[in-house]
Formats: sequence, structure tokens, C-alpha cells
Amino acid sequence: MSAQDFKNERAAYARRTIPELIELLASERLRVRFLAEMALRDATNT
Repeated sequence: MSAQDFKNERAAYARRTIPELIELLASERLRVRFLAEMALRDATNT
């Protein structure tokens, strides 16, 4: 995966709502959980 692909995917997660991101934290896929956690941290400034 290129850096641009990662930026695009991260931006897509940033457009999700906080409840959606919280649901994604339960995913079996590590990548989904990682990106959801990053988006939640960005959304909540933590």
C-alpha cells in the first residue's frame, strides 16, 4: 500500500460518524480497528 492509498483510506474513515467508528472497533480485521481508532482519536482530539 502506498502512502497516498493510506491517506485516502484514513480520510474515508474520518468521514464516518463516531457511533460508526465505535462499531468498527469490534471488527475482526486489525486494519479496520486501527483506522477506526485513528479516526476516533482525530475526532475527539485525544
